[in-house]
Amino acid sequence: MTEAEPLRQRYLRRLKIGAAIILLLASPVAFYAMDAVHHLFNRPPDWVPDSLPEKVEFNEFLRRFSVAEVVMVSWDEAKLDSEQLDQATALLKPLCNEVSSAGDDPKVELPAWAPDAVDELRQICGSDTPLLWAHSGTEMLAQMTASPTKLPRSVAINRLSGSVVGPDGESTCLVISMGEASLLHRRVFLPKLREVLGRLTGHTKHEIAMVGGPFDGATVDDESVSSVQAFAPPSAILAALLCFVCLRSLPLTLVITIIAVLGEGFVLSMVSFSGSPMNAVLIVLPPLIFVLTVSTGIHLSNYYLDVAHEFPELTQAAAAKRAMRAGFVPCLLATGTTVVGLGSLMLVRLEPIRIFGFVASVGVIATLLMLLLMLPGAMVLTEVKLASDPIIAPSRKRPAFGFLAMFYRTFDWCVAKTNKRLIKPWPLLIGFAVVTAALSIGLFKLETSVNIPRMFAAESDIRAQYRWFEENIGPTVNGELLVSFPPLAEGDDPLERLEIVKQAHMAALDHEKVEGALSALTFVPPIPTGRSLSSTASRSVIRKLIRDPESSLGKLGFISRDSEAEVWRISVRLPQSEHTDFSRELKEVTSAVIAGVEGSKIPVKVVFTGSIAIVQKAQEVLLEDLFASFLSAFGLVAIVMMFLLRSILGGLIAMLPNLFPTMALFGYMGVIDLPIDIGSVMTASVALGIAVDDTIHLLSRFGSRRANGFGQIRSALGAVRQCGWAMVHTTAVCGLSLLVYWFSDFVPTSRFALLMFGLLASALLGDLLLLPALMCSSLGRWLAKPIGADPGSDLSSGDQPHLPADTRRLRRQIKVRS
Repeated sequence: MTEAEPLRQRYLRRLKIGAAIILLLASPVAFYAMDAVHHLFNRPPDWVPDSLPEKVEFNEFLRRFSVAEVVMVSWDEAKLDSEQLDQATALLKPLCNEVSSAGDDPKVELPAWAPDAVDELRQICGSDTPLLWAHSGTEMLAQMTASPTKLPRSVAINRLSGSVVGPDGESTCLVISMGEASLLHRRVFLPKLREVLGRLTGHTKHEIAMVGGPFDGATVDDESVSSVQAFAPPSAILAALLCFVCLRSLPLTLVITIIAVLGEGFVLSMVSFSGSPMNAVLIVLPPLIFVLTVSTGIHLSNYYLDVAHEFPELTQAAAAKRAMRAGFVPCLLATGTTVVGLGSLMLVRLEPIRIFGFVASVGVIATLLMLLLMLPGAMVLTEVKLASDPIIAPSRKRPAFGFLAMFYRTFDWCVAKTNKRLIKPWPLLIGFAVVTAALSIGLFKLETSVNIPRMFAAESDIRAQYRWFEENIGPTVNGELLVSFPPLAEGDDPLERLEIVKQAHMAALDHEKVEGALSALTFVPPIPTGRSLSSTASRSVIRKLIRDPESSLGKLGFISRDSEAEVWRISVRLPQSEHTDFSRELKEVTSAVIAGVEGSKIPVKVVFTGSIAIVQKAQEVLLEDLFASFLSAFGLVAIVMMFLLRSILGGLIAMLPNLFPTMALFGYMGVIDLPIDIGSVMTASVALGIAVDDTIHLLSRFGSRRANGFGQIRSALGAVRQCGWAMVHTTAVCGLSLLVYWFSDFVPTSRFALLMFGLLASALLGDLLLLPALMCSSLGRWLAKPIGADPGSDLSSGDQPHLPADTRRLRRQIKVRS
């Protein structure tokens, strides 16, 4: 006891140092973590790298036109020429950089509270003019029917149909272009704007339909923050309770839980320091770090509990030392493979996922170091209750009654049944191979989705608004066709270019999926072809409208000119679709427009861009890079396993149980046509890293027993007995605590939780059944190299081959009697 006291004091000193570090970091970590959540901002076009041609085209579009961040607003009584619509337009005009005479119409009377509402919206954004412009369908119709266009009302309505006028020819909407100030505060600004418009029109804010990229982003921002605030505390509490039930040690549970919570805040702080805003991809980062930390902590704690039961004569300090010697290398290797899986995400070209991979890797390493620093101190404070009979002391003390007792008995029964099957392992191996092969067919049917409305449940507010808008106004998926010409010279005829744009406009409308289109052509009268004085005068007026950027046509923002090119914009509308891939429609529309302008005397270039095009590219990048990321992670981890087992074949065999969860779960997603979204895209590489954790611990015990002279089957069963409970505990604690997020209305968070639970359960199945079967088969000799073996850390004092026969016989008799 005297010799062990310095060791005990050293471990307690390390515990105190760790506690001091936590106290020191708690305040700044909490501050920067809240700052990261506060500045959460989702804008999928920003995720695509600028090096891609599609992003270059999108950036050029943004430079030329101020229509990328547009929301459309409508409600039941929003009709052409309605008083409510005029009032709503007049209310918004003071918030715009561009103020038209329509906003100053003395006939429009606003309620007395309207100026205060406008001031409140300004205060939210910190700007007097947070909007670029706001136009209603009534304004557009008035412009088209007034001089110089003078279109008949029916013709003008027909031109606006499918874009800002509904199929009934009366329902219309407000189109609002948001400035940077309102975009940065969209999570507060847009709900307040809906509330103000609802008050103005006599509706609740939920009866004001709002669609468009900024509103989508604001809704995702809000749901992401709500997920963190609503589900992180109960998840942590549930994990702590389960951890305590599994370990039955308050010191171990407290240390593991506190470090895991600190790890959540630490990775959020890193996101804050990265300069990139928090987003829907990174929102699953904190629970993932929590899970990985708890998993490592439970494994290390179970090493101590095993030692305490196997060597009851050791002091708590000596048992902690032996456990750390036994668990240090496997935990270090397991963390290394997890880092490899997470680090592979940095190969993905979407910026949030690269940041996810880097920050998660650093977070896992940081929490491991804290666990290694503090857990020995918690171990020496943990008194393990041993069985009263010394002969059966090597067995863990189990509950005598209740749900846990039933659970333990069920697990023991399953292990006993499995033990019999492992004597002939090939049927089990063939069964796994058949299941994996059947499900892997679904991998070829996988799709990705970054479609914002699909991130929410079918009955959610945002999905309801999209449905209402598509039924009453028109399609909500917006794309931009850019028709580019050389710079307009003095001697060039603008009407020739207008004719080419007309061909492109009509070719787009002829496509079955395009239900509406707006361009400069929409707002000009038919071009007369005669030689009369009136026809000549009309053509001159139209030429002037096109050339003059300050004309009524020029101010609409459909034509952009600089020294490099003249670009005409055709805004097309496509309906929302249940499927996620718009690539076929985009290619068909582009091809049809290119074919429509072929033979033009003027050099012309057609490009399809806009939010839908960049989102579609993000989906393609997501799927391509997901595959590359997983292959890279698998290859690197396989090389590590080959090095540890000192065998190329052994490394490949050891990777089979780790391939099973990903193949099975993602193959099943392909079979049932469930797309991969931003919440589940990381789980393949992450699951690989987590699955390898249990594999390394199991192989470490298997190799150690083989080195001590046990046979393959006995070594495999002994390894499962030693590591099995730790693996069940980590799966139960991590899986169930993550499953709390399944109740989130935000589909990416909910699906991430469900997928991670499925992957953890599948990984447990692979490590408890498939890996022992491989160990017991003829392939097992390639897996028998000790991993991180330490002669002073043997955990099997009571299960040696050289035990006296009478002792072994006595144990068998006791087992039979019990």
